[in-house]
Amino acid sequence: MITDDFIDQLIITLHANVTIINTMTELAEIETQMLGSLLPTGSRQVESLKNLSVKIAEIAFNVENVRHEQR
Repeated sequence: MITDDFIDQLIITLHANVTIINTMTELAEIETQMLGSLLPTGSRQVESLKNLSVKIAEIAFNVENVRHEQR
């Protein structure tokens, strides 16, 4: 059984990562708009960051489900 403290810290860390990645996504979107065609990989970078954010959020929700199942 995983301790509640560990699960809580893991959830906090995962949500913090999502927040940071969302900020990075916003910056990449602005950079892509500003540089336009000079940065051909910009839109791929934005999509990759968005997908990463979604995956980490899914992991956080799964960890929360594990906590609820243990109770």
